Amino acid sequence: MKILITGASSLPGFKTTIEALKMGHEILALHHRNPIPIRHERLKTVELDICNIGELNNVVVKYKPECVIHIAALGDVDLCEKDKNLAWKTTAEPSIALAKLASNIKFFSVYLSTDYVFDGEKGNYSEYDVPNPVNYYGLVKMVGEVAFRSSGADYAIVRASSIYGLGPGRVNFAKFLIEKIEKGEEVKALIDQYTSPTYAQLLGEAILEIVERRLVDIFHVAGERMSRYEFALKIAEELGLNKELIKKVEMKDMRWIAKRPRDSSLNSEETRKILKTDFYSLNRAIQDLKNEYMRRGKT
Repeated sequence: MKILITGASSLPGFKTTIEALKMGHEILALHHRNPIPIRHERLKTVELDICNIGELNNVVVKYKPECVIHIAALGDVDLCEKDKNLAWKTTAEPSIALAKLASNIKFFSVYLSTDYVFDGEKGNYSEYDVPNPVNYYGLVKMVGEVAFRSSGADYAIVRASSIYGLGPGRVNFAKFLIEKIEKGEEVKALIDQYTSPTYAQLLGEAILEIVERRLVDIFHVAGERMSRYEFALKIAEELGLNKELIKKVEMKDMRWIAKRPRDSSLNSEETRKILKTDFYSLNRAIQDLKNEYMRRGKT
């Protein structure tokens, strides 16, 4: 299958690209400044500013993909709040453009969304709970969901939460934690904000199953509900890191620009019934993370 992947140099994009190559697909991987750190005979890469909608359209039309996996977004929540114009151009507009292309040339779309489309008032959100974002990042991601749902083309929306793992892209909490503690530095971890950390390897595997089965629905690919502090302790214990350097903080202590949902945890029970992908338990995911960490010898 000919698959186009946006945001391929991000952690979820990288893991999805590797999984797609394992499954024998032909990939056109789009990235911005950071190159994709792999080479393969079935992998072509294009450096592209996702804000350039005209160029994005040209690349997609020329490639004629059977599937587009749209991962690229501005993931800095505070920057999205501070620079709403940038957030709209990098996250909402490309999603709208790709949804229109999907309608016109009829490719299957997989859109990576987020737990931040929810307000965090109740937690344990199902695939069909109504989004109500409390910050601009969540809003522009929700705009993407609406665009694909109203496109008239086949689509899947995959929501994830606090994606973690080792690899390229923005520093995620697990990688940040490991790097800080290795340097002997303290790490602040929230005791009163809850998410469902998603292991990037699991996310890549789930996305590829959705692509290959052409499943049209909303999916929650996420792990167990826990606070950031609980998550940090689990990682430190498994990797043999100094837990004393992990310090408890509360949401009220954080100097955020954007409001965060208190409990944006995702319920993935319905998704697990549909997908054959073996969802990683937290212990298995962290053991896998540890093995990768030990192989690399560094993060």
